[in-house]
Amino acid sequence: MDLVYCRCIAYTFGIYSSALKSSQGYNQSTLDTISVFKDIGANAGILSGVLYDAVTTQRWRSSSLGRWFSGPWVVLATGAAQFFVGYFFMWASIAGLISRPPVIVMCLFMFFRAHGQTFFNTTNVVTGAHNVSGYSGTIVGIMKVNL
Repeated sequence: MDLVYCRCIAYTFGIYSSALKSSQGYNQSTLDTISVFKDIGANAGILSGVLYDAVTTQRWRSSSLGRWFSGPWVVLATGAAQFFVGYFFMWASIAGLISRPPVIVMCLFMFFRAHGQTFFNTTNVVTGAHNVSGYSGTIVGIMKVNL
């Protein structure tokens, strides 16, 4: 996944926030609260780093289960699953497929969605730095300059 996509996804809240506001009956203050959970989720990337470290260590990769479930793709798949779950439940509530959740639950949907972004960022930056280790500072600079 391209880092530009991850950067753009963080700024799309303004596109669908009006639908969220009108369908759920939120006022601007409630919408701002949900947006704060988006920002917290997008910047709390500790779990993605821990998972990346766990699935890319040599000790894990040498185990029988690790041969199938190791490498950066596991981190990307986890982030994709978080994106899907967060967006799906938000969409389901807006579309009326599920009953209107309490605000804190919508905040958790938003947090979960935004937290998926950190898995893509971690995988892209760390893999790039490992693959071009002689220029890791340059790689990180290029990949994070627009984020």
